[in-house]
Amino acid sequence: MERKLSTDNLKIGMYVSGLDRPWLDTPFLTQGFFISEQSEVAELQQYCKYVYIDTDRGVGSDVYLDEADVPNRHYLDDFLESGKRQQDYEDQISILHEYPAAEVALDEATLRVANIMDNVKKGDNLDIKTIKASVQPLLDSMIRNTDALLWLANIKENSSLYNQALDNCTIAIAFGRHLGLYKEDIRVLAIGMLLLDVGKSKISDHILDKSGSLTRAEFTVIKKHVEFGVGMLQGMSDIDGTIVRMLQTHHERFDGSGYPDGLSGDQIPLYGHIAGIIDTYSAMTRKTPYREAIAPHKVLQELYKWRNKYFHPGLVEQFLQCLGVYPTGSLVEMTSGEVGIVIAQNLRDRLMPTINMVLDEQKNAYQDILLVDMARDPIDANGLQRKILRALKPGAFGIDLSKSGL
Repeated sequence: MERKLSTDNLKIGMYVSGLDRPWLDTPFLTQGFFISEQSEVAELQQYCKYVYIDTDRGVGSDVYLDEADVPNRHYLDDFLESGKRQQDYEDQISILHEYPAAEVALDEATLRVANIMDNVKKGDNLDIKTIKASVQPLLDSMIRNTDALLWLANIKENSSLYNQALDNCTIAIAFGRHLGLYKEDIRVLAIGMLLLDVGKSKISDHILDKSGSLTRAEFTVIKKHVEFGVGMLQGMSDIDGTIVRMLQTHHERFDGSGYPDGLSGDQIPLYGHIAGIIDTYSAMTRKTPYREAIAPHKVLQELYKWRNKYFHPGLVEQFLQCLGVYPTGSLVEMTSGEVGIVIAQNLRDRLMPTINMVLDEQKNAYQDILLVDMARDPIDANGLQRKILRALKPGAFGIDLSKSGL
């Protein structure tokens, strides 16, 4: 098992499996070696601030850097107990005002990430500089207004690898904002979520796009995307080690039933816990070659059932608070018979979101956009209290989310 370790804590008998910079930038002749002399410790300290050691092959340590994620676990414990955030965020502008900028940011990021993923599939190196440049406009947009970008990401129906990556990225920014993380920490989280499944670019499309159930052998191959992704990032000097550890642990589970190392509880770093929750939510709410998309509120119900088993219980509860009872992009039917799409959350009352009404009481399409803020406009045209009757399955009444922009 690989662990991130400060070079101040190196000792003879450890097996160094990765550096904080490319191996070619150092005098070390082999990519992976046992420390057998104190002079090798000194040389590693000269060139590196931290390294990765394989504790299955060599001596371990009493303290590791991956146990002190940014932000660290102490902040999470304090926040879950007190609710006090490091940083409080307020929407600076409305969803309608942010929508054009969010659309530009998402379109540009989609083109950039698609190009990067296609090039990686062809054998090119990962363009980290462009990945980071793609994240910044998304982050800036969601700091100004959370819902515009979440809404846009939800109406994208493409199930390609890069669309799923952008799903992960936007949800991560929203969750990081909800948790009150500093902007730089949210940026690290977002970059990690964008790269989470980059290792799948090394796996055959025949397996990734298979419409039926995977065989045991095929699932074994799929699981290797963690190893492939970590291998692609490890040693890159411009990648935060937290991101590498995040990729390595996003399929670990709270009860130890995950992979690749069967970690459990506090053995899983904070960003690994967060990544597992977001990745599961994003995957289940997306259409795949072998199943239809599952309604967001249903997925949240499943995640809640799985808290304390597969996922960190406190983080699951905060994730539900972040996305709301009816997450952005949910299709809902009102007690009046109208049908609409949730486009924005009401932080003071999650049962009173802003809805884009698309069908009237008789299930006929509205010709013009009809936005209803349930908190500000609680009475419908018949003088009755507006209430959500139920959440609907994606595609109900033939509604195509990808054609429902503002």
